Amino acid sequence: MINARRTMLISAACIAAALTTALVPGSAGAQFAPDTITIAPRGQIAKDGTLVLSGTYRCSSLRSGPVLIGSNATQGEARAEIDGALATCDDRVHTWRETTDPAVGFAPGKARGTAALIHLDASRSFVPLPVILNTDDREVTLRRG
Repeated sequence: MINARRTMLISAACIAAALTTALVPGSAGAQFAPDTITIAPRGQIAKDGTLVLSGTYRCSSLRSGPVLIGSNATQGEARAEIDGALATCDDRVHTWRETTDPAVGFAPGKARGTAALIHLDASRSFVPLPVILNTDDREVTLRRG
């Protein structure tokens, strides 16, 4: 189920991350397990036009604060920001699957997919700042299904 507030939070986090990435250092010096995210090489377009992307992620149990999964897809002029999900950070590999509202303009074939693992870090300020832990950007094949 699409949650408008969560989608707005993910979009705001991605924008803020893009603006602050150079200013906010990541956790390079911390002793966390590697944070990883992948996007599957195949996506799906449902009969109603809903776009589905999926993949895997892993994040450290030592993190404090929420970690979010955000994704998007582009194909020609079509673009979809996919509803975000809250990650479970327990040092294990998990699968993620996200869907859009019916996405206009997507057709079976090649598209570009991006997934991001975003930590909302409140350790340096009162307002949590988004820190991109890892991303995966790749060609995705969209299929009807």
